[in-house]
Amino acid sequence: MKLIMAEVFNSWQGEGGSVEGSAFGRRQIFVRFAGCDLHCQWCDSREYIDASRVSRWRYEVEPFTGKFEYRPNPAELDDVVNAVLRLDTGDIHSISYTGGEPTLQVKPLRALMEKMKEFGFDNFLETHGGLPELVKEVAHLTDYASVDIKDETAKATEDWKSLVLREVESIRILKETGAKTYAKLVVTKDTKIENVRWYAELMKDLAPLVIQPREPIDITQARLMELYREAAKIMGRKNVGLSFQVHKYLNVL
Repeated sequence: MKLIMAEVFNSWQGEGGSVEGSAFGRRQIFVRFAGCDLHCQWCDSREYIDASRVSRWRYEVEPFTGKFEYRPNPAELDDVVNAVLRLDTGDIHSISYTGGEPTLQVKPLRALMEKMKEFGFDNFLETHGGLPELVKEVAHLTDYASVDIKDETAKATEDWKSLVLREVESIRILKETGAKTYAKLVVTKDTKIENVRWYAELMKDLAPLVIQPREPIDITQARLMELYREAAKIMGRKNVGLSFQVHKYLNVL
């Protein structure tokens, strides 16, 4: 089985804050898939959006060294499995599947998740959640999940409200199969309070929400706290948290 890969490396999870379902601060092996069907303004993996242009993938040679070797795409599933196993430092919380959008390659994703389960690892799915019919195919293999709520300011797609509803459906599917799941909302100085209230109403009694400022941060602390407060009024004071891309401040992948 083949897949279009971007990279495999060992690092810490730098997002998610302290809500249930988050692996923040935990050691993970990251498996980044190439290809995404959205075009978010602040995408930090822009070079991997068009999978047809990702001619090779890289894997870390030794854990947490940032030293890589490269292989051509499409990758063999067994080669990806071997790359993951070589990076196991014995303190791995879970395997993070990220992108791009991993569910776009749902068959090899499922096969890889099954393999990792066989080796005793937990699976952590990072997804934009816009494809609930594909999320459903791997939900039973998912232990933890981070699902995006794409704000209007992301400009991810023209019909952004329909996208949000599909993302919420993905969260519902993951929760029903027992995955510890949270929603991640990236906000900017232009994020509307009425939109945050809508997301909170959709998420109430479903899953916790983390609010994460876009990098580089353009929103004031006062505004960030205002958005937080409005969400917490609806969802409950223990169901909302803040998230920052801490790995960037630590200067690690």
